[in-house]
Amino acid sequence: MGRRAAGLATAGALVLGTSSGCSGLPSIGGCTDRDEKLATVLAELPILSAHPGTATPQDGYSGCDTDDGFAYAGRRFRTDLDREEIMTFYRDATAEDGWRLDSENPNPVPSDGLAVSTAVGCFSKEVDGTTAHLNLWFPSDLNIPGEIEEPEDEYGLDVTGSHDGAAWC
Repeated sequence: MGRRAAGLATAGALVLGTSSGCSGLPSIGGCTDRDEKLATVLAELPILSAHPGTATPQDGYSGCDTDDGFAYAGRRFRTDLDREEIMTFYRDATAEDGWRLDSENPNPVPSDGLAVSTAVGCFSKEVDGTTAHLNLWFPSDLNIPGEIEEPEDEYGLDVTGSHDGAAWC
């Protein structure tokens, strides 16, 4: 009986602490205040404005993933450059901006269509006291004829990070 009462008291304290904003833990299905603020920091990173001269920036976006509790920011670009030219540009631009190349995968979607990651290039660096991950990707890798048809001349940059959860490319 004593264990049950102690368990209920602990659960109640956690609920009260979380709902009153006194906890650094993410709420169920959400982000912490620190990660909400991190999304703004990520959106202002210079790498999200860097692009080859022939690329045209599209609208940027940022926020906090409510399922996994991480901050994100990104932008898409349109260009007539091929993948290797785009990757070459970002290898140089990220190195100049202090990012480390973690992995490259020129063909991230296998022939059976099951994509685990669409990252063509994954980079990382410390931002605001945590590791940020930069993902270079091509939306058309997710095309399904007749269902999802993203433009072939578009690519994206996404940055993710979290103080209180997990983030990855």
